[in-house]
Amino acid sequence: MFRGTLPGMDHVFHTDPPAGSIITLVGGAGTLKSALAYAIVSERLKQEPDQRATYITLEETKEGHLANLKSLGIPANPQIAVSDIASFRADVLRAGGGDLREEDYLALILKRALGQAGEGEGAPPSQYLVLDSLNALEASLPIDPRALRRRLQDFFFDLRSHKVTTLALIETVQVDDRPEYFLVDGIVELGVARHNNDFKRYMHVRKMRSCKHEMRPFLLDVSEGGISVLGEVID
Repeated sequence: MFRGTLPGMDHVFHTDPPAGSIITLVGGAGTLKSALAYAIVSERLKQEPDQRATYITLEETKEGHLANLKSLGIPANPQIAVSDIASFRADVLRAGGGDLREEDYLALILKRALGQAGEGEGAPPSQYLVLDSLNALEASLPIDPRALRRRLQDFFFDLRSHKVTTLALIETVQVDDRPEYFLVDGIVELGVARHNNDFKRYMHVRKMRSCKHEMRPFLLDVSEGGISVLGEVID
């Protein structure tokens, strides 16, 4: 999933998590969550031409998402099918249904990842899924917290059973002690820290089951060529 993708990523990961892992990318606004997730999956798929990914953005349009990636030097990858909330509603209209119900979201996301719905209907199932973001997904399921965790637990179980490796983005400045952490296999913190009289973005693997990785945070750099991980560690 991570190794051999972005320049410098092998400094952080010595082995990769198993297929079907559920991994959260957690951080505040402007910490490169969306761009990093897309870039990692895109580079992985370049090495696996027969595989594909599904990117679900519930916070912006497909066009806006791709435009933001382009501004960061990350080109669109045809192996990644990007869906937004408008395309979900189009699915319902094509099926002759009424308004999209909140409880339909998880089922639709799973069907899209498996090639059973949306523009990619009939395509091979995805090996990778990006949920952008888990905050927006949870907000669309207005049920009590215990029921929500059960729904997410079942949803993640379905993804694991189909070996769909998932990156779930969470926007928050309070990284510790979120209830979702009990349901996932990995936690990668993204943030901004002062470094040598400047502010730099960083990534920090807080948890990753069945995977050997560094525990220290590493700097992230954005250039015309995209995102890279610097070997220098934040002290």
